[in-house]
Order: sequence, then structure tokens, then C-alpha cells
Amino acid sequence: MVDEIPFEEALKQLEAVVSRLERGDLPLEEALSVFEEGVRLTKLCSARLSEAERRVNILTRSVESASGGPEERPFPILSPIEGEEEDEEDL
Repeated sequence: MVDEIPFEEALKQLEAVVSRLERGDLPLEEALSVFEEGVRLTKLCSARLSEAERRVNILTRSVESASGGPEERPFPILSPIEGEEEDEEDL
């Protein structure tokens, strides 16, 4: 089952899915099936990354509140196309 695989394995499988689709030689039904698998893997990777970010934010807030440091700030979100930061309003 897709939900039980580790993030790194899901990412490898997603990369393989993208490679298969980019070749462009799959019959339509098989391409759709592979695409659906890619969507499931993308959702899994996204959920795992969101959970990791949440945990880091909790740990950061915990450490900073104990030390009297600055307040929590979210990680900058990079544009997947240009590699530049996006404003939260762009999302």
C-alpha cells in the first residue's frame, strides 16, 4: 500500500513515474494508471513533508521559547519552477 512506504521510497517511485510518463510511449490506459499512481505518490510525499515541517516548527518553537529566542517563522516556500521564494499570498 502506498501510504505505508517511507518518504524516500515514495520519492524514488514518483521519479520513476515521471520518467515513464516523459518517455511518452505508454498506451493511454497504462499512462492514465501510471499518472494516477503519480498523483497518489505526490499526495503522500506532500503529506509527509507537511508533517515534517509541523514537527520542525514545534521543535523550533520549543527550543526558542525555552531560550527566550525569536518567535517561530515558517520556512520560505520556493517556486518549483524558478527556485525563488513565493509570498504566502501567491499560494
